[in-house]
Amino acid sequence: MLRTFSARGWARAKGPDARPGNLAIGVALGSGYQNWFAALSPSARQSEIASMRAAGISWVRMDAEWWTVEPSQGVFDWSNPDVTADAMLAGGMNLVVLLNESPVWARRAAGTAPLNSPWPTPDPQLYAEYCGQAAAHYAAKGVHVFELWNEPNLDTGANTAAGWGYQSPWGFADLAVAAYPAIKAADPKALVLGGTLATATEFGTAGTARTASWAAVPAGAVSATVSCPTATAADAYGILTGTADGWPVGTVITSAAAGLGYTVVPPAWLGAFPAVPAATGHTVRTGNVQYPPDVFLTQAYARAAGRPMWDALAIHPYTQPLLPAAQAAVWGGWATVPALRQIMKDNGEGAKPMWITEVGAPTGAATVSWPAAAATAGTLAVSGPSAAAADLGYQLAAPGLPAGSYVGAVSPGSGWTVLPPVGTLAAGLAKGTPATSLQLAATSTALTIPAGTVLTVQAVPAPLTVTTSAAVTTATAAATTVPVTGFTPAHSYAAGSVVQGPAGQLWGSAVAAATGRSATLTPPGVATAYGQVDEPTQAAIISQVFRSITVGVPAGSGSLGSDPWPFVGPVFLFCWSDAGGTAGPFGLVRQDGTPKAALAALTALARTGGV
Repeated sequence: MLRTFSARGWARAKGPDARPGNLAIGVALGSGYQNWFAALSPSARQSEIASMRAAGISWVRMDAEWWTVEPSQGVFDWSNPDVTADAMLAGGMNLVVLLNESPVWARRAAGTAPLNSPWPTPDPQLYAEYCGQAAAHYAAKGVHVFELWNEPNLDTGANTAAGWGYQSPWGFADLAVAAYPAIKAADPKALVLGGTLATATEFGTAGTARTASWAAVPAGAVSATVSCPTATAADAYGILTGTADGWPVGTVITSAAAGLGYTVVPPAWLGAFPAVPAATGHTVRTGNVQYPPDVFLTQAYARAAGRPMWDALAIHPYTQPLLPAAQAAVWGGWATVPALRQIMKDNGEGAKPMWITEVGAPTGAATVSWPAAAATAGTLAVSGPSAAAADLGYQLAAPGLPAGSYVGAVSPGSGWTVLPPVGTLAAGLAKGTPATSLQLAATSTALTIPAGTVLTVQAVPAPLTVTTSAAVTTATAAATTVPVTGFTPAHSYAAGSVVQGPAGQLWGSAVAAATGRSATLTPPGVATAYGQVDEPTQAAIISQVFRSITVGVPAGSGSLGSDPWPFVGPVFLFCWSDAGGTAGPFGLVRQDGTPKAALAALTALARTGGV
């Protein structure tokens, strides 16, 4: 059984949703869902909430994005997140408010001490001011649970709202140390969640394998040179890892010369390299800037030096496409929990609980086949027994199909008619910014788009439909400007969003036949392709997670049960915007209203308290 956790600011689920076994079920909405939800009529919002409550869901984790609520310093506008917050509170839901995504004005200049990052990172004092304002605003509504940032151990890159720089354990600790007292001062009842650690593989187990050589590096060196004939410029600011080659965990590539190699520096917490022996022809790996949860947590605690950062550690122990019981420890998800728990104890925080604020799996996996198609063909008949009416307009991604191929028609239970896209956006469209044209990326074949053609930019939360105002021929080697009727999008559309339309587009190159190929169906513009599973597997993952927690017998190795389960309160399923459903209802109901298998399993668990 779960131990009951009593602390100011945390309460068990309200009314009939408080079940035996101390199981409380939540959903983590995400900004995509919130945009979808905000566009509903008031009655439709209440219907959505009623569906959640019928499934035993009584908690909601929602975003109050910093860049949205404080577009300029000191000017706060809570109207965007409050559409969701007010409706959910009126519907009887408990809320956790996620505080993340920095505005441009709040980011420090690149290279600012002490992080010395090549990328701007959020200023801790400015973040603390925003968090204090958020705590005061939502405490007045009866909300007292706040979460600091989202998955900071995954660095999303330069100049993005969630971006960090390659020393993110230190950067996040600075934010948390500043924000924690600011929230407590604004709301003494507040319960602060932090860490919010994403699943990430251990160093040396992911990334692109490359062959490299280097001279001996003396102890105390602050940089080193690595030769690598397959290096690319895109490797810069990634992590260099290898197998027993002497490089310390977290070594960073600060510059990369294509075909030549790298300059590397030690992780910030070391300051200098240990002695690294020379090597010739060693296999190393280069990958995105991400830190395994255990490494990240260890270094964040060290940076905080005993100063409080949170009241409970939040984690996201994803395992898809595997069941929790089958996940290898190096994958950093469910199997990392014992290590994280031990790190908390080692830092004097063994009495603090852990919250699971995201878990689950997106659906959309499919097995497909298709015949060969000529370069001059404009359609492709793809067979697959999982085809459903809700798939219309979705991208179908499979080896051998051009990126952006999408579903133009569906034969439920049989297959899809798949079309090549008109193109993809070369530049994004910002919410609320008037525009009179689309910028299409280079296409595989030139395409003439007549004036008056209706085009759809297909992305969640809602498609954007525009009409061309003049004829244009796309370019095959450069972006093309397509004049359209003036429009002001209600949502943002990222570069890479698929542009669809009946413009007679062709494949441009021959498509080879395929049989029994793995594929994924994904709403265009939504990055949920990783780890997509079929619906029965989604149900099994969710059931195994909840049963493991509520009965105290973990999935997989018995070693995970050596310590009493430190989880409390709600466990949040992420609202996947996936095939067979829209951004809502909360990713577990199909567009036609039919519950997915996972929802049925979840409802059964809620009825019994998970026991």
